[in-house]
Order: sequence, then C-alpha cells, then structure tokens
Amino acid sequence: MSQTAGVLVPESKKNHDSHSVSSHEKGNPAREAERKLAKEKEPELRAARRAAREAKKNAPSPTWYKVIMFGLMILGLLWIIVYYLGGGLFPIPGIGGWNIFIGFGIAMVGFFMTTRWR
Repeated sequence: MSQTAGVLVPESKKNHDSHSVSSHEKGNPAREAERKLAKEKEPELRAARRAAREAKKNAPSPTWYKVIMFGLMILGLLWIIVYYLGGGLFPIPGIGGWNIFIGFGIAMVGFFMTTRWR
C-alpha cells in the first residue's frame, strides 16, 4: 500500500486504468482495430436504427384496423337506419331517441379511427 495525499491506495489499483479496456487488451492490435472499426460504424448503425423506426412508424395500417374502422362506421349507420325503419321499436325499444345517439356514437368511433389510418 502506498499513501497518496493522505489516502492509502492499494498497489493493484494505483496504476489501473478506469476505462473498460482490460490491461491484456491494450497491446492487442486486433482488438484496437476492432474497437476503432466499431466506433466508425456507430453513426451508420444509428442511422439504420432511425430509418427502421421511421419505416415502422410510417407503415400501412394492418388489415384488422381497416375492417374494424369501416365496420364501426357501417354498424352505426345501420343502427340508425334500423331505428327509423323499425318505428322506434328496434334496436333497443326502451330508450327511444337515444338510439340515434348510440348509432352516431358508434359511427364516430369509426370516423375517429380514420385519423390513425395509413
């Protein structure tokens, strides 16, 4: 142990480099070249990851999304048509004019889904 500025420091830690490179790799030219090549490719890898995220973000919507979206719009329209043609007895007879709001609500959910459709 040696004393540096009043602090005891073990000999093994005194000259130890705090980098992630171990002492046996410092003189290895193959490892140094590999590390240098990895640092050079780092911006390319970042750009590739960014491009992959953008491609995924701008990908078309899945088929199930379109089916549900258009299905809700049609279901809402059919709900209102059935209410008018049924004379207020269908689809839910006890709520009367609220059937129109239910039909519009269902259709509006489908219309709101169009904002996320690609």
